[in-house]
Formats: sequence, C-alpha cells, structure tokens
Amino acid sequence: MPIFVTKMRRQFDNIRNILVVRLGAMGDIVHVIPSVINLRQAFPAASIAWLVEDKVKDLVEALPGIDEVIVFPRKKWQTALRHPHKYFKIAAELRTFLRKLRGREYDVAFDFHGNFKSGLLAYLSSAKTRVGFSKGYCKEGNFIFTNIRIQPQQKKMHRINKYFSLLQGMGITACYQRPVFSISDSDRLSINDFISRHHLQGKLIAVLHPGTSMFGKFKRWPPENYAFLADKLIKEMNYAVVFTWSAQEYNLVKDILSFMQYHDHATIACRTASIKQLIALLQHAHLFIGGDTGPTHLASCMGIPTIAIFGPKDPSLYAPYDDNALVVRKDMPCSPCEKRTCDHVTCVSSITPEDVFQAVLELVKLPSASDAK
Repeated sequence: MPIFVTKMRRQFDNIRNILVVRLGAMGDIVHVIPSVINLRQAFPAASIAWLVEDKVKDLVEALPGIDEVIVFPRKKWQTALRHPHKYFKIAAELRTFLRKLRGREYDVAFDFHGNFKSGLLAYLSSAKTRVGFSKGYCKEGNFIFTNIRIQPQQKKMHRINKYFSLLQGMGITACYQRPVFSISDSDRLSINDFISRHHLQGKLIAVLHPGTSMFGKFKRWPPENYAFLADKLIKEMNYAVVFTWSAQEYNLVKDILSFMQYHDHATIACRTASIKQLIALLQHAHLFIGGDTGPTHLASCMGIPTIAIFGPKDPSLYAPYDDNALVVRKDMPCSPCEKRTCDHVTCVSSITPEDVFQAVLELVKLPSASDAK
C-alpha cells in the first residue's frame, strides 16, 4: 500500500463523522449504495450522514446504517425562485441549511457525485478531508473543491466500480453487496392492501415499468411493444402483470392497456406515495422489466430478476450491476451515445417484444407455453 494511503488509513482510524454526497437521481443513488454499505462496515462506530436532494430522500431513508439524511431541497427552492417575493425566505432557509451542514464537524466527506454543486456543498460542509475524483474523472471543475483526488484505474468503467475506487484509493476494501431496505409497517400494509384488493396473492407477478423521467423520455420503449410483451407474459407464462408508474406516466400505462388483448389480466399499480412504497411493492415481484431508469436499478439491486431495455446509454457503464439482470439492446452505429435528445431513437424502437421475451425465458429459465406443446 502506498505511503500516502497508509498515512490516510491511520487517520481514518479516528473517524467519527462521515458525510456522503450523492444528490440524485434514483439510479445513481442505487449505484452508490454498495459503497456506503462498505463504508459502514469499515467504520462501524462512525456516524454516517448522506446529503441528498429532496426528490429521492426516501430511498436513502430506507437504507439501514445511515444515521442522518440531510436533505438539499433543490426542487422546493427551484420552484420558489419563480416567485420573487419568496427570495428572502429562500435566503434564510439557505443560511439555516449551511449552518446545519457546517455544524456537524465532519472528519471526511466522500463526494460520489462529482459535479460543481456537489463539490461546493462538500466544501461548505467544512469537512477536514474531502475525497473526490481527480481532474478528467469529474465534471464542472469539481476537483477544485476536494483535497484528496482519486483517479480510477480506467476511464471507462461501471459506475459502481468507479464509486468503489474512491474507497479503494483510501485503502478501504470494497465489494458488491445487495442492500436490505427498511420499510415501515404502514407502507407495507398499504401495498399489501393493494395486493389483496386485486387478488394477486400467491400469483407469479411481473412488474413492468414503461416510463422514465421526462428528462429521459426519449429512452422509452414504445407502448405498443409493452402491450404485446405483456400479453405474451400473461398467455404463455401465466404471469400476473402489474404496471408501475409515477406522476406523469399514468396515461402512458392506460395507453398500453388499450393496446392489450389480455388487459383484464393486467393491473395498474396503486399510486406509490414514496420510494419506500415502491420498494414494498417490488418485494412482491418475481420479474421486473423496464427501461434505463431508476426503478430498474432498484429492482435489480433487490435481487429481483430484471430485464433492462437499453437504448442510447452504454450498458458497460450504466447497466444493472447485479448478476440477476439481463440487458436487451441493439447494436447501432450511433449507439451508445450521450445525447440529451434524439429525433429517431432507433436504438430503442428497433428492439422487438420477441427480443425482450426471449431474454425473459433466458433469465427465469421457464419454458413458454408454445415450447411445452
């Protein structure tokens, strides 16, 4: 072990307060969780706080081993900024937030996010040691806010391995482990009530999540394809199909059902009031199918057999990490890419329902009805 790392590891023996910085989004939070599990194991007596944006705070709150969840209210403040009369209130809330952040006296902050905002917040936390990625491995000049900069072994690597490199660079052992989420009785009972009302107890449940964030809308697989796939899962594999959705995706799910032949055997999930309720719902699933989106990564890390339908993103960087997942994608001259928009998305639309169904057969190792004839 290099002298520098050995010296830092000795300093880490006295660590009492750790700050984890990963602000969002859901899939990225899922990718950081294995590193935080390793942090907890390396420092069982330390207090670990996680700085996260309000939109995904529920996911971090469901993770045992986190002593404090510090919410950066980005969504709330962005909305308030549209109203000039609220500026003084925002300024007062910002001062209170920063005073609270600095008051924890963190020994070390791990900036897994690696952009300007996360770097600035880590710096404003007054953590004595701020660990982040070196120049070229972070964005927006993030490295200027850290005083220990780790260079991953290679430029192109899966995000979970990249996050592991922050720990390994400090001499901390890191290996992949699935999280075990803590869900309240009220959230579990709410979902159990949904399962009971729709007579899903004891059935083989396939959860399909056709939506993405509006930001990533161009990554969505066509609704007609989800409809055809759902019919095959119902007819040929005897699955009870449940469609999950978020606030802006309900009509998308209704469109899919309108295309289905066996729509009477499919169920639209109840509105999940939080990510914790989504976790409680996914705990009933035997199969999950979705696009390149947060719930897909969440399902996979929970150990649910998962099919991820990938379009423009590079699966070697962003695919579900667990060995219970398969990625379905098409090789295209323009894919993978990092575009924010696309006017054709051939990489997604060229994936057929039969492609995904064959991946299901491979993953779950169940014969289809046609094979049994």
